[in-house]
Amino acid sequence: MKKIFFLLTIFMLTGCWGQEQKKIKPNTKNTTMIEKFDFNIYEKTNKGSDEYTLPNGNTIFSIGFIKNKKGFQYERLPPPSFLTIYKEYYANGNLKLKETYIGQQVKVGISQYYDEQGNLIKKVNEDQKFGKIKPQQVLEFLQEKGYINLKTGKGRVDEEGRPVFKLYFGEKNKEKYWVISIVKGIPNTDPKNFPKFGEPPAYLPLNYVMDGETGKVKIDGAEDKDTISVYKTYKGKEYTQKEWEELEEKLYEEYSRNNNISSAKNDKKDPNDPNGFTSRFLLDD
Repeated sequence: MKKIFFLLTIFMLTGCWGQEQKKIKPNTKNTTMIEKFDFNIYEKTNKGSDEYTLPNGNTIFSIGFIKNKKGFQYERLPPPSFLTIYKEYYANGNLKLKETYIGQQVKVGISQYYDEQGNLIKKVNEDQKFGKIKPQQVLEFLQEKGYINLKTGKGRVDEEGRPVFKLYFGEKNKEKYWVISIVKGIPNTDPKNFPKFGEPPAYLPLNYVMDGETGKVKIDGAEDKDTISVYKTYKGKEYTQKEWEELEEKLYEEYSRNNNISSAKNDKKDPNDPNGFTSRFLLDD
């Protein structure tokens, strides 16, 4: 876990990764309508205590305003989107910035920044920092693992409204990578993970580290056999070693039932065959 904490620290301290930043000369004759903090909505949410659905379908799930300082607003796009919009406002109520996030930590799309008079002064193409592996491919990985559903948007938050996963993107030594953190990934049953005081968390995060160029994935802290690299291919489908072992177990049990033979684990191994009886059975199928 020390390794992943180090990675996450790097992500939080790292600014932009070379994405295009376009500075715009303020337009003193700005004829567009200036977006301002909506105090009516702020009151309708009981000053940030409740959620509020906008006419465009976005849901404001966090909003606040500190008098004479600044305001902020978080909007969740409607399903099946997994995007969040963050807006920040000046003390005078004018929009200061607008950023779009995936997984709450990774900026995507075009970020916009304004001066206090409401003039657009800078635009940043956040997508240029990514390698060959884009956010959509990361979401597809989460769907393949069964955490989310891209068609319905299920899995973005749990039954308590908390994130199911968190995403981080970083670059180290010119190597780009993603960290895909499943919030409730591992049951916390090891006493060494219990705090000295208070109730221990029921779960610990499960962290996948994905190469930003190749898409290869490994589980942080896991043994090689638990990585996502391909171990065997059977009937056109690729399997990790762990998945392959589970498939062997399942198919051998079916084979045993159909042929009225013992399915005890010790009966499955041929001492003269390092691959085991089940592997030969599958490969001959």
